[in-house]
Amino acid sequence: MMSIKSIAAGWPLILMFNATGVLAELPKERPHGEDTRRWLELQRSGIAASSTRQTVSGPVAHEIHKRYVESFTHTIPEYFKMNQNGISSGSSN
Repeated sequence: MMSIKSIAAGWPLILMFNATGVLAELPKERPHGEDTRRWLELQRSGIAASSTRQTVSGPVAHEIHKRYVESFTHTIPEYFKMNQNGISSGSSN
C-alpha cells in the first residue's frame, strides 16, 4: 500500500506530465490573417446563417432610407483632425 508521502511526492510528476500533454495539444500558430479569412469565408458561404429571415418594420426601413439619401447632401471631408479631447472633426482643407 502506498503512503501519503509517496503519493504527495508523485503529484508534481503527474502534473508535469499532464501539462506537457496539454501544451502538445495547443494549436500551432497560424499564418497572419488566417482567422479573419476563415470568418469571412464562413460569412460568405452562409453555412452558419440563421434560417430566420431578418426584417425591419416599414417605418424603420423608411427612416433608414431617408438617412441614406440625406447622407449625400454632406460633402466628404478630405481628412479628419483630432482635437485636444480626442474627438475627430472633418476638414476639407
